[in-house]
Amino acid sequence: MLVAYFAGALLSLISIEPGCCLFVPEEPDHDRTWRWLLLFWMALAAFSLVRHWPMWSRRSSAWAALLAPWVLAFFLAAFSWPYLYAANALAGSEAVRFDGVAIDRWEEDGRSPTYGVYLRDARSGAVVSLRADRHEYAALRTGDRAVCDYRRGRLGFYFRWRSGTPQACRFERS
Repeated sequence: MLVAYFAGALLSLISIEPGCCLFVPEEPDHDRTWRWLLLFWMALAAFSLVRHWPMWSRRSSAWAALLAPWVLAFFLAAFSWPYLYAANALAGSEAVRFDGVAIDRWEEDGRSPTYGVYLRDARSGAVVSLRADRHEYAALRTGDRAVCDYRRGRLGFYFRWRSGTPQACRFERS
């Protein structure tokens, strides 16, 4: 059952690309959402530890019985995030267009690098941080005009479908 849970989370990650709109005021706070998910799973771990401690402590060493529910809760919380994005996307969404000037680019190094752009939206005046694919990022220069199409889901998170959708952003040289 746990493997199916993780497989579902991976399927969601393959299908949905988060919009990464960090500075839009009405965007739900990702850190707060993560903390609530973690709090839920940790409370469930504490409950199960109290409820099942006698059985677990007889079957395995005390440190393993004490540590296992917390480690499992952390992983369940981490793999709940894609389900939140799936619920956001499947519950209904509306098209959103960010149109403005690229004021800076950003890059996160790691195992799979992430690229993005800080865009000042002409409509709202807000500075928005959007992910861009590697090819978009390579073509982008500061000062370019960008038009980025995303969807805003029912829970308020911005996203786009990974398959069957055109490029998220189009850039025009300034």
